[in-house]
Amino acid sequence: MDPDTLTLAIQAGEIPDPLATIRRIDARAALAMATLAMSHHALSFGRAICALCPLLLATLNPPAPSQACDICAIYTATELQEGRTGPRIGVAEQFTHFGTLQQDGERIPNPNEECLDSSITQLLVSFGWTSRFLLQLNTPVIHRGFQRGTEAGTERGTESGVGDISVHAIATVFHTVNETSVHRLSCSLGVKLPTGSPERLKEELADTPDHVEPEVPPVFRSVTLRPRHSTTGALSGIHGHDLALGTGSTDVILGAQWLGTYRRFYGTASLQYFIRTVGSYGYRYSNETILSGGPGLFLLTRHDTTLGFQSLLTLDTKGTDSLNGERVGDTGATFLYAGPALHWTWRSSLSADFALDIPAVRNNTAVQIVPDFRLRGGVVWRF
Repeated sequence: MDPDTLTLAIQAGEIPDPLATIRRIDARAALAMATLAMSHHALSFGRAICALCPLLLATLNPPAPSQACDICAIYTATELQEGRTGPRIGVAEQFTHFGTLQQDGERIPNPNEECLDSSITQLLVSFGWTSRFLLQLNTPVIHRGFQRGTEAGTERGTESGVGDISVHAIATVFHTVNETSVHRLSCSLGVKLPTGSPERLKEELADTPDHVEPEVPPVFRSVTLRPRHSTTGALSGIHGHDLALGTGSTDVILGAQWLGTYRRFYGTASLQYFIRTVGSYGYRYSNETILSGGPGLFLLTRHDTTLGFQSLLTLDTKGTDSLNGERVGDTGATFLYAGPALHWTWRSSLSADFALDIPAVRNNTAVQIVPDFRLRGGVVWRF
């Protein structure tokens, strides 16, 4: 059959159009692949939309603006944090520079140029048993470099090692998604174990009358007992409890986190409450509350990647610690941080965060070294 006769036969309906047949086969194959993916990987509704987006967009001529798939990218970004089964690993870093000496919330001279640089690297390993339940292990690796005044002059030193590990159970208690928004609320229960060295807490005993060298496990017998403050000249704002890698206590950590989006806007809010118990040498760190949250905007929402910019406020407050039941006056503090944060995701496997925290409010009891700025960042890979 010549081409002209074939064309007339197709137009008359006597012979099926081969191109139309191919298009139907391709569409059915794509739909079958999406359905198979949803069945095999137990994908949730939001990711199902994302799986079907290429098929739906292929039927549009000309191509639609990117807003049509914002919810797909945004849902993938939020699901990356929670909601999928299987293992994931990550690393998070928090660097804080302390360089301002304060007494009862007021800045005072710092003749010894005291400072403390604290780096806490968290190694994260977690496993999602279901789409709503996750177990996570946090292992902190701590390095602290400091300079402070003592009776003998200026002391410079470092403290490094593994801190107190913690295990967390995280459950999603509410989750909803529609064509314009995503909302998720999760709660967590954690236990912090005494794996870090508490040896620096021995310094706290030197201010007590008739102190006696305590019984210390052999692995921690290395630090000489020294006064917390210089008895001559300016008071030091860096104490043993600031330098200790561990508390020697088993503590409970309660948490809750909310995330909500509307089109390209989003917001987060989180709460952590630390319930402390008595640790090594009769020292008990005070209970601590951390609140954080703020509004954000997705600057980029492609099908496979998102980039969000957020304005964050973080409130960190704790009371005074105690030693053998007696109040330790130079340990209470309330800090309010403000700063920008960036959140980036790639597909449903990789996410990264970065935040800069500048203290807007620094209130403390007695003499302490207080933070000047804080940098936070992290990367998580999901298998």
